[in-house]
Amino acid sequence: MAGMLDAAGLEICDTNTPTEFAAAATVAIMKLVLKTVGRDFDSLSFENRFVTGLFGFLLAHKLSRRTNADLGVVLGIAGLDLFSREEIDQVYKLGSSYRRLRQHRQMHLALGEIIEGFLSHPDEDALANLASLYQMCLRAEA
Repeated sequence: MAGMLDAAGLEICDTNTPTEFAAAATVAIMKLVLKTVGRDFDSLSFENRFVTGLFGFLLAHKLSRRTNADLGVVLGIAGLDLFSREEIDQVYKLGSSYRRLRQHRQMHLALGEIIEGFLSHPDEDALANLASLYQMCLRAEA
């Protein structure tokens, strides 16, 4: 994964705890996915920024489990890194939307499976699958 992040001009900063690592990795991977699909978070519509945040929640959940990190803190840090301070209320709305998504077990499992595939074997094919999944979740923009 480090090679893909380097090629995209991204990195996971040095961290001291599993929680800090999971948060930094969540943001770096989301930026990698955005770059892969040719999108810029700041220029996305409100709906697609929300989808990106929700996708980040799924990623943070998987990373937190793998690193034994505090999911609540990871979500807070990653949310603040993606969204501006003025949009902090969106992070709270993402949490309730994420809980609703988990109620749709089949969809949640399918999304999680693709993310887990990338985390287990982060190669170009897995990144392409992850990016395609993300792009399918986006709403068409005018």
